[in-house]
Amino acid sequence: MLGKTLSRLMGHNPPVPAAPERSVAGAPPAGLVCMVSSAGRISLNILQRMVHAVSREDFIRFIQAPVLVGSAVHIGTLSAARGDSRSRDMNRTILFEPSEDTDHTASASESLKHAIYPLLKSEQATTAGNFFSIGRIDGNDFIMPDYAISKKHAIIEVKRGIYLLKDCGSTNGTLLNGNRLQTKPVAIHDRDVISFARYEFTFLLPSSLYDILIG
Repeated sequence: MLGKTLSRLMGHNPPVPAAPERSVAGAPPAGLVCMVSSAGRISLNILQRMVHAVSREDFIRFIQAPVLVGSAVHIGTLSAARGDSRSRDMNRTILFEPSEDTDHTASASESLKHAIYPLLKSEQATTAGNFFSIGRIDGNDFIMPDYAISKKHAIIEVKRGIYLLKDCGSTNGTLLNGNRLQTKPVAIHDRDVISFARYEFTFLLPSSLYDILIG
C-alpha cells in the first residue's frame, strides 16, 4: 500500500518496497533512497503530499532517520579571507560576517523548500557508514555549494543511537542552539537548532517532521 502511494506521489515507478522495512541491517528503505538527490536533499513537495496520503505511523516508519530542515538564512556580508584577494574562488572558504541586526533572516519557508537533508548515506560519500559529513564539495553526504561553507564543514556521528555533532575546524563555524562548537562532539536532540556558517537548520526526528508538515 505504501509502495503504491509513493510511486504515485513521485510520478513514476521506483523500486519501493510494499512495507517500510529495512532490507539489511542499518540500511534505509529503497524507496527513501530514490527520493534523495545527489546533494543529499529530499523534495519538500513530495513530503508534503506524502503526509496527506499515508498515516503518521507509516510516515515515521518509512522515513526512520532524523532530518536537517532549513529554518533560516542569516543576512550578512561575505569577504575574502585575510591575505586572500580571490573572493570568489571556490577552492577557498569566504568569511561570513553576520549582520548586527540578528532579526534579519530570510524567510523559513523559502529556505525550507531547498534544504531538507535526511541522515542517509550518499553513494558518492567517502565517510564511514555511521558518519555524515557536511561540506561544499563532492564526497560529502550533505553538499552545500556555498562560499561560506568549508570543504568539510562538520560531521554528525551516530553512536549507539545518539547523534553527535562536531565542527571540522570550519572557517565560519558550527553553532548548536546559538553556541559555537569547539573540537569536542556534542549530542544533538529533536528540534535543536544547528547553524553551518550562515545557514540555520532544525534537527527533527521523523515524528516532529510529520507534525510540522501536516500542520
